Amino acid sequence: MPDKLPVSRAARLAGVSRGDLQARLKQLELEMFEGKISVADLLKAYPDIDIEADPTLERLAMIREEAFAKRGRKDSKLPDPEVLMARLQDFQTVLTKTKAALNLAEQLVHELNEGLREALAARDTALRLHVAELQRRLDRGLGATPPISDREAALFAKDVLLSLMSASVTLQPSGHEFFVTGRDSVLEAALKAGLHLDYGCASGNCGKCCIRVLAGRVKQLRDYDYVLSEREREEGFVLACSYAPVTDLVVEAREASVPADLPRQQLRTVVRKQIPLDDALWLLELQTPRTKTLRFMAGQRVTLSNDEGTVVTLPVASCPCDARNLQFLIRRDPKAPLVPENAVARKSTLMLEGPEGDFLLHEESERPAIFLSIDDGIAPIKSLIEHAIAIGNAVTLHLFRLDAIPVGSYLGNLCRSWNDALDNFTYERLPAEINATDVTKALRQRFSALEECDVYVAGPSAWIDEVRTAFVAEGVSTDGMQFHVVDPA
Repeated sequence: MPDKLPVSRAARLAGVSRGDLQARLKQLELEMFEGKISVADLLKAYPDIDIEADPTLERLAMIREEAFAKRGRKDSKLPDPEVLMARLQDFQTVLTKTKAALNLAEQLVHELNEGLREALAARDTALRLHVAELQRRLDRGLGATPPISDREAALFAKDVLLSLMSASVTLQPSGHEFFVTGRDSVLEAALKAGLHLDYGCASGNCGKCCIRVLAGRVKQLRDYDYVLSEREREEGFVLACSYAPVTDLVVEAREASVPADLPRQQLRTVVRKQIPLDDALWLLELQTPRTKTLRFMAGQRVTLSNDEGTVVTLPVASCPCDARNLQFLIRRDPKAPLVPENAVARKSTLMLEGPEGDFLLHEESERPAIFLSIDDGIAPIKSLIEHAIAIGNAVTLHLFRLDAIPVGSYLGNLCRSWNDALDNFTYERLPAEINATDVTKALRQRFSALEECDVYVAGPSAWIDEVRTAFVAEGVSTDGMQFHVVDPA
């Protein structure tokens, strides 16, 4: 194990999110160097690291699976057998080298001990006394029983075990890092981690997800039709959708950093399911073709249309990490453009075009994140929160909801599950009769330094205007806040 660990790897060993780790280091005034933490500082921050269980990570994995796992596909938590065998072979090499180093050290110690015995025969009395003391200490060390709990050794053992089950990938030039687990490809794991790698079909046909392996080894998971040139293969290019890492990787990859980096897309989607949230609001789930998923950023919106020419623009209510299964909130109002009972009947198709919009998460921010959703504003807020969970950078996440959706609904249960599963997440349902002034005063009381938080507000245009005005009246600058108008559709 190296002396310094990347933040993601250190957080995984400690069983916490990156945001939790960074907050802990700040609290203890422990420094990182170039995004890395020393093993000694990690053990200072978390002296009781449990090498047998990761309860926090297990809860986080459960909520991620519920929020944005691939529906209809049973993913194994074990790597592909050939990938696992290759990792075991690498581990055998490491173990062999470690044992050889231990044997050499033992041999050197015995030779040193013998040399000390010879030095004891010297005529210099002071030298003999000094050597005798050194030899007694050496004999005690050789005869001592190894400590049952060596924290660095335990950390090393845990890191080895986790490395057998997953591998880390570092992207260049961004420096983003994520882990590939189970039978995921590099592309699938990157999307689940909330990263915006360039890709098209995700099935090995278009070649847009081509990455260059700079360090580490990969193994092909599945067949693909796209043809790489001989030169590309020699230079280390592979398709991210079709390869998995055997060892930790450093790869060169194209990433979208701003909305303009994403292409304008047109997809024909199928209505997969409809979930009633109350008498007037439905959660609509659309599924894209397997060979063409939607590339978008959390908080963005798209345009939906049916064959009769009805058109509506809606924010996506799900995480980009599951870009094939897209969720939207839709009104049951007979005057609305799309109505669940007819225009979007199950298995019918809708044309999708997009994405657009700049109501986006500050992905690199480690500040507390506050989300305020009013009525249909819960749609983009839900997308942002699921994306924030995937990234794990924010120290804390706070959701405030104001809508008429009854307690016990799908959305209510989802929000409570986040609250129960994530230690850094809080959730509060605001009273239906509250006004914008009272909302901003309540936030001001709970967060004395709102300017030091990332604030996201989504809701009807009238509410957005009132909230802006109320913040200014409270002496709070809205320059750094994100506002998104979502009028009922």
